Amino acid sequence: MSKLYSVLLTFKERINAFYLLAFIPILLSIYSYITWPFGAINPIYGFILLLIKKEKLLLYDPARRILKAFGLFLIIGSFFTYYGIVLFFPKAHFYTPANYAIFIFGLCLTFFEVSALKEIFSSLILIVAGNASDVILAGLSPYASPYVTPFFAQLMASIMNLLGIETTLQPINDSQIMIFRGLRGTFSGLFTWYCVGVSYVLIFSIMLVVLLLEEHRNLKSSIIWSIIGIAGIWLLNVLRVTIMLLTYYFYGVDFAAIIHYVIGYTLFITWLTVFLYLLSKKTAETSS
Repeated sequence: MSKLYSVLLTFKERINAFYLLAFIPILLSIYSYITWPFGAINPIYGFILLLIKKEKLLLYDPARRILKAFGLFLIIGSFFTYYGIVLFFPKAHFYTPANYAIFIFGLCLTFFEVSALKEIFSSLILIVAGNASDVILAGLSPYASPYVTPFFAQLMASIMNLLGIETTLQPINDSQIMIFRGLRGTFSGLFTWYCVGVSYVLIFSIMLVVLLLEEHRNLKSSIIWSIIGIAGIWLLNVLRVTIMLLTYYFYGVDFAAIIHYVIGYTLFITWLTVFLYLLSKKTAETSS
């Protein structure tokens, strides 16, 4: 009972209650995308980014009554945003990143003074702008795909050959067919623009730009951290595809499909968490 009381007492603290309430709608978002739960990934990215702002949010005073009332109005209204969105997008999910962004905005106004909004701005931008990455990808495809897709497919084929797995490529329009003989049969898969992992780079770049501008870093520091962040994403993307291809080779299509389902998001969230931790630690050292 004493342990349970200690846990409940922890959430009486304003900042802990804020983060607990900020996390709960993510579960609703995942449920809304139940057939493809990773459609809710941008709210998770936004929440991770919000976590590194904990020390700064602790410095802000509690919200006043009028601000709390407006914040609560936005929180409640965020659960009904669907009925406005569905008028323009009939296939919209019940709980989208737009709902979550409004919820976080209202939650901040409920718990903190209005000036605290600048601390959650980067999270809101990432949640909303990250959701537009598919549109950006489609727009870039005609211009970048003829160059990027063959290059990345050739890189992955070279890695497979270095690992002793004879791999060949056959071009088809802007895509490549990758072929190799696995332990459970011949693998033949279409390597397209969407296999390259540009979406991870786009989302990470959006987050990076907003975060570095927000921290008011000097140009040299911003360039260095940008290179580290984007280089890390590309290396992880190479690792992601390598793991998937090796899974095809050793275990066949069925198991590889499961790995394909989770590996990219797992690696991306891991790198995002590590990168943000290192960046926040460096920021704290610089400011002290």
